[in-house]
Amino acid sequence: MNTKELLLSVLMSGPATGYDIKKVLENEVSEVVDVTISNIYPALNELASEGLVSCERVEQENRPNKKVYAITDAGREVCLHALMTSPARHRLRSEFMFILSFAPYLPKSRVAELIEQRLAEIDETEETLQAMAKGEGAGSKPLLPGQKFCVGLGRALIEAERSYIRQNSHWLLASERDAEPRLELAAH
Repeated sequence: MNTKELLLSVLMSGPATGYDIKKVLENEVSEVVDVTISNIYPALNELASEGLVSCERVEQENRPNKKVYAITDAGREVCLHALMTSPARHRLRSEFMFILSFAPYLPKSRVAELIEQRLAEIDETEETLQAMAKGEGAGSKPLLPGQKFCVGLGRALIEAERSYIRQNSHWLLASERDAEPRLELAAH
């Protein structure tokens, strides 16, 4: 999905300010899809000019005015069309896995550090997903059935990752050579 379609999908849950949308994209959506956050406001303006979102300026006392965006019926149709026609690719992208693919060239201490850091990240993600499942955290709205499914799937995936790391990382640390990295860097 492109940025505009992602913005429409966020607005399917209800009206929001640009700031609120940005937070949802940063804290929730970016965990599951690649998001370019820098062009949110120009994209919202384009959506408004195309009649896919409405924009209401709300005056605030002692604070700058804010704009609240809401999806229109036409925007809802465009969003649903994108959801119906976009390929549902599932990619596994991980700097952790990439770096660990070079474990034979790394000192055991670095490999152990990477494993411990990843396990800590998994614990943090699990806490976040548990809070979401309970309806706590950002927004504190009850989850829709699809969201509940995705939170549950996320929890299952990270639990499987945690289990795999705990059961199998020992052989990464058991190599006979442990010293300096063996990759030669080109002289400049």
